[in-house]
Amino acid sequence: MKKFKQDLKEFKIPIIVVTIYIIFMKIVFGSVCPIKVFFHIDCPGCGLTRATIALLKGDIAKSLHYNYTCILWLITFMLFIIDRYIKPLRIKPFPVLFIITSVVTIIRYILIMVFNIHIF
Repeated sequence: MKKFKQDLKEFKIPIIVVTIYIIFMKIVFGSVCPIKVFFHIDCPGCGLTRATIALLKGDIAKSLHYNYTCILWLITFMLFIIDRYIKPLRIKPFPVLFIITSVVTIIRYILIMVFNIHIF
């Protein structure tokens, strides 16, 4: 908990700025995604929030339909949380897993936007 509180204190300005951004975008544009607002297209992360909520509710099929990379992002995020706040891991999988997850997310985006291929 000490490290978490320290991180919150250290990053309080970025947290406040992001919170203000989210509130402003939601009120003014109805969406927090600048790509969706300004270019009217889906972004690579489109559907991640809905996918994560569906996954946490146990609806795996709906989660995969919204954005199947959410499972990779959740694993990456959980390993980061475990390593940072619970117990440092001997092997640090976070950087490599973050890169892999980002690449898969971009490949998914290209498949959908350029080739109109939906895997789920």
